[in-house]
Amino acid sequence: MRRLLLLLLIVPTLVVAASGVAASSMSVSITNTGFRPSSVTVAAGDNVTWTNNDAQRHQIVANTGSFSSPVLAAKQSWSHTFRSGGTFAYHDGLHPALKASVTVVPQRTVWIMNAGFLPSTIVIRAGQAVRWVNKTSANQQVIADDASFASPVLPRGGSFSHTFASAGTFGYRDGLQPTLKGNVVVQAAPAAETLTLTSNRTVVTYGGSVRLSGTVTNGTAGEKVTVTPHPQGLKTTQSAQTVTAGSDGSFTLQVQPLIHTVYVAATAKSASDPLAVNVRPRLRLGHVGRTRGVVAVTAARSFRHKSVLLQVFRPRTGVWVDLRRVRLTVAIPRTTPTVTTKAVFRLRVRHGLRLRVRMPLSQTLPGYVSAASNAIRS
Repeated sequence: MRRLLLLLLIVPTLVVAASGVAASSMSVSITNTGFRPSSVTVAAGDNVTWTNNDAQRHQIVANTGSFSSPVLAAKQSWSHTFRSGGTFAYHDGLHPALKASVTVVPQRTVWIMNAGFLPSTIVIRAGQAVRWVNKTSANQQVIADDASFASPVLPRGGSFSHTFASAGTFGYRDGLQPTLKGNVVVQAAPAAETLTLTSNRTVVTYGGSVRLSGTVTNGTAGEKVTVTPHPQGLKTTQSAQTVTAGSDGSFTLQVQPLIHTVYVAATAKSASDPLAVNVRPRLRLGHVGRTRGVVAVTAARSFRHKSVLLQVFRPRTGVWVDLRRVRLTVAIPRTTPTVTTKAVFRLRVRHGLRLRVRMPLSQTLPGYVSAASNAIRS
């Protein structure tokens, strides 16, 4: 309970400070010409820290919207922890032409790189397997120091898996390049009941739904699991939902977060780690006659006196460019707690341009992440 209360107190500042704490960190410098390095590789569970080394302001924004930083002034830093494997492209929200990516080694996977094993030390539980993948152009071979396992010679792209049945620390090396070494730390399998909770997406547009799923391990078949939402600063309380776990301990349910929400699943014996889901306000851009546009922002609170950025798409560069700032002036209550905030403005642009509006993080906080509207033709 103390852990949950502490998390709820710090949730509003997570976007400003950091997205988590990891075992190690990779640093990226933001300059006026781009991100340095523009491509980094880390292990799942590690974090990346960006530092603005330019006089201008910058903002890190994932292309998918799965993470975004506040606007960073000179010398300010921001960190994000990458929990799952994959390649995550991102750009500068204030200077969209600046682009880069983060490649994440999946969980329980080790990549054989020219400089060594990544990660060099991996922690798993007894009964789990580790998979090695050769990412170099040369042949490689994984050999345990105690000869308990050995791979065949692995060509480029080749892989090898080994399941660790017992707890302990297992050192290994590259049989063809013995100076490359690594370790597998195997923890004893838990005997007590554990409960996991995951989602099919980490960010959703207002009005959309998210599928939560989880597993009760070492529990009783048919256990009742209660999933409780903790919305950030929302006066209207969303109700907890109770589902029944299947014979394999798994369960799923659909939820519709109205604002940044932390979910916790619990049984009579255990509770999951908190799971956060971000929400974007829903933005719509349309025409009012031939010379005026209208923008509507829908969420669980008013955005009156906030503003959006009218943008035009430049086909030659493939980026959206800011044209002007539009101030939201009218808030219209809908079915509680929904509010639509609108503005009508003049479209002083030539015919045939592709337009949209974007609401940056500085205008959506607290409780929401940045969002973009549909595109229209002027």
